Amino acid sequence: MIEYEEADDYETTWSAQKVMDITCKEFGISLRGLIEGSRMLSGITHKPPIAIDRLSGMYFFPVESPLRKACTWIAHSHVLEVEKLDNHLTRLVFKNGRDLVLEISYATIINQLYRTAQYRYLLSNKMEHILEASQYVAESKWHRQHR
Repeated sequence: MIEYEEADDYETTWSAQKVMDITCKEFGISLRGLIEGSRMLSGITHKPPIAIDRLSGMYFFPVESPLRKACTWIAHSHVLEVEKLDNHLTRLVFKNGRDLVLEISYATIINQLYRTAQYRYLLSNKMEHILEASQYVAESKWHRQHR
């Protein structure tokens, strides 16, 4: 697996699943927990997108079963364009100019992009409702500032 950073590229012997799980745990939750939560909220049972950190826009989608250790995860907000190369060959171009060719159909990638956008919307709406209701459930930020 290769991880792409703004300044440097480097290879790791860790599986993609392990990299994603460690990243998720840095934000206080496991990859499995995010997948289960996504399935519950969105109803997407196969290849559900996840939100590692909603506030910074860290939404990812898998290109195959997330249970596979070699599953590739794509950062939703980094995809600039998608190009169909062949029936089961698709090129992703990212905002930083890099590209990635995957052995997956164009339709599958487009579907994953749309499902992730829908998940972002559902999660955002849920968070808005929780924040609105929080004034009745817990001490809100507004109450603390105006005491």
